Amino acid sequence: MLKVLTYNKNMKQKQQKGKAWQRLRIVPVLTVISLLVIGSTIIPQVAADRFDEEIRKLQQQNAANQGALSDLQGQAASYQEVVNLLRAQIVQLEADIRANVQKQAELQAKIEEGQRELDRQRQVLGADIKAMYVDGDISTIEMLASSRNLSDFVDKESYRNAVQNKIQETLKRITKLQNELKQQKIVVDRMILDQQGQQQTLDARKREQAQLLAYNQQQQASYNSQIKDNNKKISDLKRQQVLENLRLFGGGTQPGIPGGGGYPWGNAYCVHTGRVSGDCWNYDWYFHGSAWDPWGYGFRNCTSWVAYKLAADGKAGFSQLGNANQWPGRAQARGIPVSTGGGARSGDAVVNPRGFYGHVMYVEAVLSDGRVVVSDYNRAGDGLYRGPDGGNASVLSQSGLVFIHF
Repeated sequence: MLKVLTYNKNMKQKQQKGKAWQRLRIVPVLTVISLLVIGSTIIPQVAADRFDEEIRKLQQQNAANQGALSDLQGQAASYQEVVNLLRAQIVQLEADIRANVQKQAELQAKIEEGQRELDRQRQVLGADIKAMYVDGDISTIEMLASSRNLSDFVDKESYRNAVQNKIQETLKRITKLQNELKQQKIVVDRMILDQQGQQQTLDARKREQAQLLAYNQQQQASYNSQIKDNNKKISDLKRQQVLENLRLFGGGTQPGIPGGGGYPWGNAYCVHTGRVSGDCWNYDWYFHGSAWDPWGYGFRNCTSWVAYKLAADGKAGFSQLGNANQWPGRAQARGIPVSTGGGARSGDAVVNPRGFYGHVMYVEAVLSDGRVVVSDYNRAGDGLYRGPDGGNASVLSQSGLVFIHF
């Protein structure tokens, strides 16, 4: 500017040299002024846009991390499926082992009971044999003499033989049953040992899968942490960019921008007029035949813009909150912190509760004096964007506003 003033002074001193000369000298002056104007607008804008490249790199890192995270989640589902299958097999095997142990105990009880019966029958047989030997001391002549008749003698002999045969058959039957029970117990014992071996194998496989799953979850946590850190860096860079643009362009009331701020549904059309531009009664903008965005808000409404920004920040809990002035109460009911008249943070939703619907905005940055820089849609009922990029941001006092800390 000093060069321009000096040059104008020289021009006054040299007016006598003619208009043609003046015309030649005016061109450089205009050129210098133009360069100064361009330098004051374009070059600082480039300086403010330097954040875009850093933001883009962080977003690329997050995209790569999210891809790796998705792969890990797929692997984790596979590991978990195997763990669940092994757990079910182990549970079934444990039930089978318990049933076999019960069967083993029952067989052992039957074997012991059979052994007691064998011992008793042996005692009976022994007593009978002893009686036979005692009776054997009696001669046949004496037995005949002591019998009332021949029939009585034959009955005594037959009875003694029948008793002996019955006892022997009982012994054979019990001995056979004992052998069968012992064979069954051997089979059950082997089965239990085999099942216990299977259980140990399954337990080892389950531990291995559980370790893989735990390691997978650690990796997921690491990627989630990186994504979270990058999101914080992105938010900080965006805040710096907002403050830089605000410093360069200031806040103001410039007209809104259709589709500004990166909002993907900025060209939604008014269902009543069929046009993208112009006012729309009841804010009924449609996109491909639908009136609602992924979070349950009308396209190009303030609520839809803030939901889009919160989703981009990786936040949650903001879907289906209703009109702007319903957000604080419903968010608080979901356990989301809400503060009134202060406590703003970058990335908050801020609600002006006045009016029939109220108005919700996104906090781009908090200035050193406590005021907040916000971006929004549909502030004037026109479905347009207003934000810090382009000089149409709003700088508001925190008084009278409600901040939702998603």
